[in-house]
Amino acid sequence: MMKISPLEIEQQTFNKAFRGCDPVEVSAYLEMLAGEFESLIAENAELKEKVKELSTRLKSYQELEQTLQDTLLTTQKTAEEAKRNVKKEADLIIKEAHLEREQMLEEAKVRLAELSKKISDLQMSKESYLSEFKAFLSAQWHLLESIESGAGFTKGPVSTKRRRARPQGKELDRILDSLEKTGPQQEAGPEARS
Repeated sequence: MMKISPLEIEQQTFNKAFRGCDPVEVSAYLEMLAGEFESLIAENAELKEKVKELSTRLKSYQELEQTLQDTLLTTQKTAEEAKRNVKKEADLIIKEAHLEREQMLEEAKVRLAELSKKISDLQMSKESYLSEFKAFLSAQWHLLESIESGAGFTKGPVSTKRRRARPQGKELDRILDSLEKTGPQQEAGPEARS
């Protein structure tokens, strides 16, 4: 089918006949124009249908895009809300940990004070015990000296065994000082030493 433009229609000339234009030629040309216009009308209708279909699809895609944007916005809001909740929970955990630490420190201070008092009491008991023990040893030493000098006793036969030298003066003080320096586990009671 021959395609015709509006300019060709305008410039179309007809051969002259006895009474004007040749009716057969004009008729053929008009028939050709009618066919072209019929084709154009059908094509136009088809294009309108495609435009309608594409408009429907475009609207569907726009709705889908809007749904996706709404979903994305909702997801972002949910994520921000979750982030805020996690931060609040983390802050609460940290606050509880600080409170627990403070409580543990306070309990440790109380326990330290109790232990310091016990240590002080034990040191005082040790000093008292050592003082009593020194006095006991000193009394025992004086008793031994008085026995040895013969007060109220008669000397019997002299033993051939060698006598052990008894500590005197400074040596006694040195022994007592070493007893003070030994720990409570190493100290024995007066009964064990006499």
